[in-house]
Amino acid sequence: MISKAASLLDERLDAVGATARQTLRARLAIATGVVVLIWLVFGPAFGAAWGAAYGLGEAIIRLALRPLAKGESLSRRRRALYLAAMVFNVLTWASLAVLCWSGGEQAFRLAAMAVIAGLLVHAQAFAFRSPAALAVLGVPPAVLWIVLPIFFGGFAGLDLVILLLGLTMPLAYVAASARANMRTAAALAQAEREAVNANDAKSAFLAMMSHELRTPLNGVLGMARALQGTPLDPRQQGYVETMLRSGDGLLTILNDVLDISKIEAGRMDLEVAAFDLRGLAEQAVELWAESAAAKRLSLVCEPDPELPALVLGDETRVRQIVMNLVSNALKFTESGSVRLAVRAAPGADGDGGVEIRVVDTGIGMSPAQLAGLFRPYAQAEASTARRYGGTGLGLAICRKLAHMMGGEIGVESLPGRGSTFRVWLPLPPADAILADAEEPTDLPALRVLVADDNPINQAVARALLEAAGATIETAADGAEALERLRAGVFDVVLMDVNMPNMDGVEAVGRIRAGQAGASDIPVIALTADAMAGEAARLKTLGFDALEHKPVQPASLIRAIVGVLAARAGLEVEAEAAA
Repeated sequence: MISKAASLLDERLDAVGATARQTLRARLAIATGVVVLIWLVFGPAFGAAWGAAYGLGEAIIRLALRPLAKGESLSRRRRALYLAAMVFNVLTWASLAVLCWSGGEQAFRLAAMAVIAGLLVHAQAFAFRSPAALAVLGVPPAVLWIVLPIFFGGFAGLDLVILLLGLTMPLAYVAASARANMRTAAALAQAEREAVNANDAKSAFLAMMSHELRTPLNGVLGMARALQGTPLDPRQQGYVETMLRSGDGLLTILNDVLDISKIEAGRMDLEVAAFDLRGLAEQAVELWAESAAAKRLSLVCEPDPELPALVLGDETRVRQIVMNLVSNALKFTESGSVRLAVRAAPGADGDGGVEIRVVDTGIGMSPAQLAGLFRPYAQAEASTARRYGGTGLGLAICRKLAHMMGGEIGVESLPGRGSTFRVWLPLPPADAILADAEEPTDLPALRVLVADDNPINQAVARALLEAAGATIETAADGAEALERLRAGVFDVVLMDVNMPNMDGVEAVGRIRAGQAGASDIPVIALTADAMAGEAARLKTLGFDALEHKPVQPASLIRAIVGVLAARAGLEVEAEAAA
């Protein structure tokens, strides 16, 4: 019995309370009018008493529902308090009906029945989400609906029977309506739960597919880059470059699908750091120069001389916007030019901002095509995907990223006259001075242990790092990696996260616990999982850095240099403290 009663004080009461908070002003306005009428008809004492009772009930309700204003759920104690306040309020309204009925005149009795009818409508319309709330708000007026006319109406005989039948019909309708509303609410709640479960399943599926696709891609791209560094004749070099472009294209599609999913799920975080926007734009043009030349298009970058040397923002996501817009322009331009312009353009409030503009002389778009341009998986027309390829995600991602940064994106276009995409982003100037730093391409004489259960991934890491000057040893799982570390001295460990027998998480935990030689050896996680928050999670587990597969040579070398420098800095601080 106790558990059944407790189950009535569940989250369904929170839904009723949320509705109550939204209708507070309307209830107060109606109650004020009622107080005035009682004051005029029955006297100031009755009006003041009824108003005070109603105000007390609303005050208790407001106190009980306070957590809902902060987006929090109600505790069981607050739900019980809310239910008690509802009882108090409905009895206050019931007393008004009784007061009106006691007036004796037909107009007063009709007013009493109108009050009771309003309470019944309120109960079935607002409290159906919770059986407890429905009972509290619906039972008292239902009793009065029958009792007042039948027992205090002065009717008898056939008149009484007809009256009873007439009064029962509205109650039956209210009860049926309340049951229908409860079934609808239950169905909606079930649909919401299924939608949440489906979204979680989709995220899990994307994480798995990310891992399964990135692992072979790591082998394809890694070995192609290693092959590119060997002596090749021009024909062979062209083959390798085609392999790399195709692999990078496949990786771009995979990243787009993951990015749109992360954005929609609210799992993408933005970083803020100083970066060179002018250099970013020029690099984008350099990267697409070969594609433009293949189509005999003019691709130029036009940075504004007044553009700040550095701006603050998420360099990775700004680069993603620029690359998507330039790629899109080149795809739909058969002749003429594509221009990328970047300039300082403060917003209406005067805050620092920049405008990125991509102008092409391509096929253009009609107003109807522009209307759905930024929808995910949408392209201008059905034949577009067949002719030009692509997933239709690039522009949707650009818009979502721009909005996440507080910016805007728009387009102007006419069929056959080209298109102009404009992106405004609130990127304020940075005070730091850019230091010229070359990307590291070589490593000192390091001994690196690569722990990965996939032989292809081992071969890729060996090819890339040996070309950079390092000595490589490999292990097939975490247990073998621990044995290698106990037997020899290494400078850094590259550890796959998902391995049989012993995975990377358990292995790094044992390393940090001192079970495999030096507990402070730098460990870089290698993973094909690209979901948001993975880097932060792995760092809390003991990893020093994270590199995603497919491995990018420059990024991997930079990560190794970075963790070694960080470890050396910690050692210097420890010596100074000693």
